[in-house]
Amino acid sequence: MSLMVVSACTHTSEPHAAAPAQILPKTTVPATAVSPSYIQLATKIEVIPNIEDAVKGEWTIATHEGTFGPLLYAEETRSFFIELQPGMYLEEHPHDLGSIIYTVRGKWVLASEGKRQIMQTGTLLRFGDNVPTGWEAPFSEPALLLVVKLKGENTSYDIFNRGLKSMHASTDKDRKEGKIQFYYNELKPDHPAIAFARSVNPNFDDVLKIKY
Repeated sequence: MSLMVVSACTHTSEPHAAAPAQILPKTTVPATAVSPSYIQLATKIEVIPNIEDAVKGEWTIATHEGTFGPLLYAEETRSFFIELQPGMYLEEHPHDLGSIIYTVRGKWVLASEGKRQIMQTGTLLRFGDNVPTGWEAPFSEPALLLVVKLKGENTSYDIFNRGLKSMHASTDKDRKEGKIQFYYNELKPDHPAIAFARSVNPNFDDVLKIKY
């Protein structure tokens, strides 16, 4: 009888079989200007007890595409958050690297190929490389998104921070020049995003009045 191997994970009853040469004590790595605090529990084991705490701090940067901040880096992947504010709108556009996105709290709208889907607390999303997606925030409360994706060239907190600062400057420039609309109140009244927003939020006109 042949057995199918379903996991590459190996467990052993010998606790010291794969122990590192030196076991370091559990420590708390303090926050910096570009990174949140986290617990270094063991070798290559890092913990952020509550990402809501990481949403506040000087390592976060507000842009017209949302407030961004880094979380943890792994060997090949990285995690960060995006907080969307009520009234934000971002048209569909492709991303070089795909993502897995979990909605931690709140509600927002995912747009792709002209179709729209409400995302809410507990919703999990994946989109592939170079797939056009956009997001919309027609509800009265912010939405917090947890994003996990390949690192690509974004290999450190410093690089991510510089990228966010560049995004902040470029989105501000694009908005002032009228190249891109980042909020519902910058769209034409008959825009499909506004029609959809009214269909899912009877109080959307209050959101539409928010100024940024």
